Amino acid sequence: MFRENQEFSRIFREINQGFRFFVANYTTAVKNGADVAEQEIIEAVEDRDQPVDIVAGKLFEALKKGVQYAGEQMLDSGVDIVEQMKAKLRKK
Repeated sequence: MFRENQEFSRIFREINQGFRFFVANYTTAVKNGADVAEQEIIEAVEDRDQPVDIVAGKLFEALKKGVQYAGEQMLDSGVDIVEQMKAKLRKK
């Protein structure tokens, strides 16, 4: 019974560590994506004499770029996690 509790605790720690790693990467990716979108939005509204539909299109593209950037960072993070798991399995 004690051995089972130790194993459960170990598994729970690994899950907790993985979740924290994911949250940290997600937070960073979202912030970086927002920074990319912010720059694009600033550039989109610099010319105040543009028609509204042009500005709206530029704003949509800026948001899309920010989301895409965040998504790419999350994919990179996922690849890193898989590589770490492979390395850990090779050590066993």
